Amino acid sequence: MCVPPFFACSGDDLNLSYSLAGVNRKCEKIKQFVLTENMQVCDGDVKTAVIKLMKFKECVGNIGMDIHYLTAHLAKDFLQKKHRVTINIDKPSGSAGLDIESDNIVAEIKTTIPYQPHDFGATQKREITKDLERLSISDAPNKYFFIIDDNTERILKSKYMTQYPTVKVVNLLREV
Repeated sequence: MCVPPFFACSGDDLNLSYSLAGVNRKCEKIKQFVLTENMQVCDGDVKTAVIKLMKFKECVGNIGMDIHYLTAHLAKDFLQKKHRVTINIDKPSGSAGLDIESDNIVAEIKTTIPYQPHDFGATQKREITKDLERLSISDAPNKYFFIIDDNTERILKSKYMTQYPTVKVVNLLREV
């Protein structure tokens, strides 16, 4: 579904509840901003560059939440195809507990991009380990750790998953 463009970036418009239309509006705002603003940083005019980058940041907002929301749709599609179940993905991102919890399926969605080339940063490691631990102690027979980055997948499988053999890592950008 496409929505009509809205060209101004205002904070009020970006505090939408997550929806595909809301993500489309944000993408259109970013596109229009980039098309109309010269983002070149010039010597002697750093102040203008900071102002433009702040306006761009306002347009982008918390894009990580948008990515998580869209990834939840990919996880829902994956689980429907694999297990023929309907999963509710309306749980707010960032809320306590696992992202997906049902009688037979538990899952966590991580859109993490590794901080380092060959491992996660300290905070990333802590959060990923916490999520993997929560999945592994669940009684659900199907435990998924959904990701969207090839390097994240490689690091998880090479350094972390031997400790969590009951959890399946699924790269949704390659599986769906």
